[in-house]
Order: sequence, then structure tokens, then C-alpha cells
Amino acid sequence: MRNGQPRKAVLAESRKWNKILMMRKSPLPYVFEYASNLKADPKKVFAFHLEPKNISRVSPNWIRVISLESPSPIVEGSKIQLRVASLGLPQSWEVTIREVNDFSGTPSRACILDVADKSPFPLWHHLHEFWAAPDGSTGLVDRIEFLPPGGRLGRLLLPFIQKFFLVLFRARHEATRKIFEIS
Repeated sequence: MRNGQPRKAVLAESRKWNKILMMRKSPLPYVFEYASNLKADPKKVFAFHLEPKNISRVSPNWIRVISLESPSPIVEGSKIQLRVASLGLPQSWEVTIREVNDFSGTPSRACILDVADKSPFPLWHHLHEFWAAPDGSTGLVDRIEFLPPGGRLGRLLLPFIQKFFLVLFRARHEATRKIFEIS
């Protein structure tokens, strides 16, 4: 007996969980999240993020947008093709907008979910959240679920990737703050 259960029941439960874990073919993603608060109208911040051309306005100077093909504004189902030079290295991205939700609920929240069909990352889900605070300001949250490039060896890059994301999203949020809080 184990924890009051007969040995057979424990083994059956163990086999069930092993079977569930074996069915999962891909590893679980890593998660990065960055949040800030902007003294800006949440609906204006959300509308700004629906315009793909604004990616170059909030990207740091070490990320250069080479080309961008996208409908404007983006809607659910939109396809975005983006070529950038990140730290001088060229990258091609093809992204599908899986979800666009305007403000609803209490507290009021809007979001955009983009999923990479082609990118340096084998898995990339980027959730942009916009929270309407009671004082009229905007809570801005970027949540990335990703798998690093390079398979198992790519896990060695995780400290660098997470630091890169931190610097990148801090810069993007600060650029967004400057656009809205100065104007």
C-alpha cells in the first residue's frame, strides 16, 4: 500500500501519467514576461499596436526593420512578413495574428496574440496585453512562450535569450512610453 492505496492502483495511476507524458511530443515552452504602466489612454495604446508600421517606432536602434508586409490595421487572421537585422544578423519572420480582442471584462483588458509560422524560434507565441487601469493609465504586458533555436543545445542559450528579451522589451516599453507620455 502507498498513501492508503493498493500497489496495483498506484501502478495503474503511474502508467496513466506516463502515457500522458509520452503523448506529448514537443517540450514545454519557456516563458518570458515584461510589464509596465503607461500614463496613456488604453484604447490609444491598443490602436497603436494594431498598426504594424509602429514596430519600427518602438524597436531599439540595434534592431533594424528591413521589410514589412502586413495589412493595416491587423485583425484576427492577418499574416505578417517581417525581415529584420537584429544585432546585425538577418532574420525572417512570418507571423499569424491568432487573436485580437478589444477591451472587455472587469478589469477591462484587450489583447493581441501573434504566433510565428516561420522564425528563428521553433515555437513562438507572443501575447500583448493591454489593461485599462481605474486611473485611466494602461498596463502593458508582453508574454512570450518560446522554444530556443538549436534544440537541446539551444537551452544553453537561455540566459542570453532571456537577457536579450529583457533589454528588448524594456526598450520597446520605454519607446512606447515616450510616444504617449510626451505627446
